[in-house]
Amino acid sequence: MTQNQKPLTAREKVLAFVFFLVGTSLLVEVGFRLFGPKYYHFNNMFAEYTTNPRGYFDTLYEKDGQALYGIKMNTAVGVGGRRGVDMRGRPTEKILGLGDSQAQGQGVRFKDTMYEQLSDTLSNSGITASVRNASVSGYDLDEIVSRYAYETSTGAQYDLVLYAMVLDDYGLNRDEIEGLDFIQYQPGYTFDPWRARSAAWNFVAHTAEQLALSKDTSRAYLNSFRGKNLEAKTEQLTRLAQQVSNDGGTLVVMVLPLLYDFENYPFGEIHQTLVNSASENNIHLIDLLPVLNTEQAQDLWVHPTDHHPNERAHKMVADAVHQYLETQQLTESLKNH
Repeated sequence: MTQNQKPLTAREKVLAFVFFLVGTSLLVEVGFRLFGPKYYHFNNMFAEYTTNPRGYFDTLYEKDGQALYGIKMNTAVGVGGRRGVDMRGRPTEKILGLGDSQAQGQGVRFKDTMYEQLSDTLSNSGITASVRNASVSGYDLDEIVSRYAYETSTGAQYDLVLYAMVLDDYGLNRDEIEGLDFIQYQPGYTFDPWRARSAAWNFVAHTAEQLALSKDTSRAYLNSFRGKNLEAKTEQLTRLAQQVSNDGGTLVVMVLPLLYDFENYPFGEIHQTLVNSASENNIHLIDLLPVLNTEQAQDLWVHPTDHHPNERAHKMVADAVHQYLETQQLTESLKNH
């Protein structure tokens, strides 16, 4: 301090400190707005989205001046499933496709779903057979078994039965999960306007959300593949494979990974358990984790608030399944009919 400078008063020190805090806060806020996680309005329990970041969705309608985007689904397949708008000239449905909303194709056009892309690939290789997509949102293993019985109750026969299994199909204790799930926002999880206003607060909330998701939800998933529940579900799946075989077909299980943090994926144990179990019980199984984890998980989402597989992920699955069917010579039965 020079002789001509006066020491700062207490008021000036307080003002300087306040300006410093405000300036720092503004810099932090700007930084998180540029580089932090984004926060979106969401209503994806109904597959409706308030943004269309990839330009893939259609505009469904407008509400209160807000456009809502998504993909309309034709579910006129028995008691639910997925059909195209015009099915004329379609090859005979020799393959039955089972699963939940991921195989049904939430947020994905019918032509881009894994089962329809597989149908196209088979057709391009000279096999006149298509997949009947009987996947329904929310189905677990119990409902998959029931759906197979329903589909064959009138005498329909399928050379192949494809089951797109997701990691909650063995039963998941939802009481252990609050709010966000690995796939989408759950009922009761409300939009936080403060997260929309402040990127810094959104970063804090997002970090806490991810920690809870990793800890609590991971435990719920892992627990469903252990102990007596694993034994019971393995037996159930084995019985389904045997029933398909008795009906003259072959069951192929496709294990879809959760599209979540492939660099530190917490569910490798589940995938290995399913691979080992299938081998022991002579069940055809395709582990799709090594197929999809070649990409960043977020690049395979239909939307930032909805982590169902997008059309790119469906294509990767369809190609992997076709390769497996060819390698195992499971397409031979389709050529003989």
